[in-house]
Amino acid sequence: MIFIDASRYNNTEKRTGVENYSYFLIQHLVKAYGDDITLISPRKIDLPVKQITIPFRRLWTHLRLSWEVLRNKEIQTLFVPSHVLPLIHPKKSIITIHDVVFKYSPKSYSRKSRWYLDWATRFAVKRAHRIITPSEKTKADLIHYYDCDPEKIRVIPLGFSPSTVSVQPIEEKKILEKYDLKDKGYFLYVGRIEYKKNSDRLIQAFGLFGEGNKEVKLVLAGFPGHGGEAILKTIPPHVKDQVVLPGFISEEEKQVFLHHALAFVFPSREEGFGIPLLEAMDADIPIIASAIPTSKEIASENAFFFEVDDAVQLSQLMERVAGAKKGEDLKTKKHPETLKKYRWETCAQQVYEVLREE
Repeated sequence: MIFIDASRYNNTEKRTGVENYSYFLIQHLVKAYGDDITLISPRKIDLPVKQITIPFRRLWTHLRLSWEVLRNKEIQTLFVPSHVLPLIHPKKSIITIHDVVFKYSPKSYSRKSRWYLDWATRFAVKRAHRIITPSEKTKADLIHYYDCDPEKIRVIPLGFSPSTVSVQPIEEKKILEKYDLKDKGYFLYVGRIEYKKNSDRLIQAFGLFGEGNKEVKLVLAGFPGHGGEAILKTIPPHVKDQVVLPGFISEEEKQVFLHHALAFVFPSREEGFGIPLLEAMDADIPIIASAIPTSKEIASENAFFFEVDDAVQLSQLMERVAGAKKGEDLKTKKHPETLKKYRWETCAQQVYEVLREE
C-alpha cells in the first residue's frame, strides 16, 4: 500500500502551483491505482479511496504526520508531493522537489522563509529514498547546491489539464469591459507580482514600449508577493493608465484574458516548471518568455525569448508582436504538438512507477 500526504490537495479556486500539482496528480493516481493507495490528510477529501483523516492546527506535517508514521506500522511507503518531508518518515519515502528558486531570488523571501526552505530541501535530499523533479533544471540544481546523488532523482514533467470552463460571448464581453480591455489590445501576465517573477523588469520593459504605443495595455493579474508593493511603485507615470491590476482573477476571467490577449508574457527569473506557458499554448496565443532553462525546456520553438535582465530586448519583442502583420509567424504553430507531451495520465503513471521502485 502506498500512503500519500494529501495535505496540499485543495479543491478551492485559489490553488497555488504546488496545490495544483497535488490536486491533479492525486486525482489521476487514485483513478488509475486507487486500490493501492491511501491518502493522509487533515481533512476528508472527496475521492473514492482509502483515507486517514487526522485534523491538526499547526505543523501538521512535522508533528501530526510524523506521529502517524511512528504509530502506524503499515506506512512503509510514503509519497509527499510537496517539498517538506516529515521529521519521522518511513525508509521508503519519495518526495517531489519542485524548485530551489529561493537560491536564485533571495530577495523574494524573508530570511526565515529562506532558512526554512533551505533546511527542508537539505533534509529531504539527505533522507528521501527517491526525489522527483519536474525538470532537468531542478535536478541539476539539487546536484549543484545540495550534492544530491543523481541516482536518487527521477525527472517527471508535470501534466496539463485544459480548462473546462466555458464562458459565453456575452460574459466575455462583460469581463473585457469591466477592465476596459479590447480584443488583442493587451499583453497578459498571470502570477504573483514579485522579484523572482521578474515583475520589476516587465514593468520597466513596458515603460519603454509605452513610450511609442499608447493603445496597448499590460494586465498584471495576481497579488503582490514579497516586495511586490515596492515593485508596483516603479510603474512609470506615462504608462500608469495602461497598466491593469485586477488582483487575483477567477478561472473564467483567466480564460477570457488568455484568449483575447495580444501575447502572454512569462518573464520569471527562475522556475521549477511553467504551467502558465502551457495555458498560453492552449489558448493559442504568442508567448514572450525569459530565456531561463526551464522555459526553453518547455516552450522551445513556441516562444520569443529574451535575456532575464534585458528590459530593452523584452520591450523590442513586445513591439515586434504588437506590430506583426496578419499571417506573420508568431511561433504558435507547434502549440498543439507541444501540449500533447504534457498529460497528467502520463505523469501519474511515471510517478507510480517510481513509488513502486525498490
